[in-house]
Amino acid sequence: MQIRIFRAATIAEALDQVRKELGHDAIILGNRKISLPGDVAGIEVTAAVEQEGRPEPVNPEISSDIKEIKSLLSLLISSKDTFARIQLEEPLSEIYHGLLTRGLDERQAFVFLRKTLLEMGEPSVEKKSLVEAFSRKVIEKIRFARPFSSGTSPKSAGRIFAFVGPTGVGKTTTLAKLAALIKIKRGKSVGIISIDTYRIGAVDQLRTYAGILEIPFLVAQSRSDFNKARASFGNRDVILVDTIGKNYLQRDHVGDLRTIFADTPGVNHLLVLSATAKDVDLRQTIQHFQSVSIHSLIFTKVDETLTHGCMINQLLRFPHAVSYFGTGQRVPEDIETATQKRLLTFLFPPGNGSSGKE
Repeated sequence: MQIRIFRAATIAEALDQVRKELGHDAIILGNRKISLPGDVAGIEVTAAVEQEGRPEPVNPEISSDIKEIKSLLSLLISSKDTFARIQLEEPLSEIYHGLLTRGLDERQAFVFLRKTLLEMGEPSVEKKSLVEAFSRKVIEKIRFARPFSSGTSPKSAGRIFAFVGPTGVGKTTTLAKLAALIKIKRGKSVGIISIDTYRIGAVDQLRTYAGILEIPFLVAQSRSDFNKARASFGNRDVILVDTIGKNYLQRDHVGDLRTIFADTPGVNHLLVLSATAKDVDLRQTIQHFQSVSIHSLIFTKVDETLTHGCMINQLLRFPHAVSYFGTGQRVPEDIETATQKRLLTFLFPPGNGSSGKE
């Protein structure tokens, strides 16, 4: 809605201005007597008109939240009998509220339980059978990746892996863990490049890890430096790149990252995220990285939270695969390959009727 103020000597003149400026559909919101320049009596009219075809801009993230809420309400209304059953019947209620307690999105929990009940088609089922059927439904929707599996060669285009993500999630430590895994367990030659010259001590930390592992290490302060470093590692099986941690809730920062790799084809971006982050922050960070080719997600700090559902929400919400879980600070021990069985333990901890096959 456009609101304007008009001043004239008489009400007729003011209304004439309204019609000329805003058209005949304008609405008069009010009028009052005023003094015009020269201490002449006059009138002030406040008018408004709807701006057709020009809706007020809506934040994309807010719009997405509204759509999700509407979708959930619509689902609950259309499936009210199922919802009542889940709320009132054991063990359905126990499973459902347990999933919510562990951070699984309410809509995801309801949808998968509803699909499970429809598939089983039984008036009453035991908890173990429900958990197993629910787990199968969830796992069907989640992808797993093996970034450093056999087949990577010096000639392949996809041998460069850039560790990207927000500040404080443990990108540098995760890179060091995987560098050890690739060299020691996979027997591949590795080169490490750091373009994180912003954080105090980041380069020294990674140089120390590289020295212990006897892996060549180079620092790049510009795109041209990065290209030179990459060329010098031409005979290496795998090149790992540590990037600057920024607040990637700001979409513009992702653009800065793209600029660094603009001349480098076949870069695999491993998006490192903290399992302790809030669901809305994880979702928005991943949304902002949609302009980058994400190879897979790595979740760190899984040992520091009891609400792993926020992590699983992203794997159900987005098409990206998951490759590793960081489980502590020790290098190189505290990292696990993401598997179906391990993922399901986050939703159904051992001893609570969980079951799942890798």
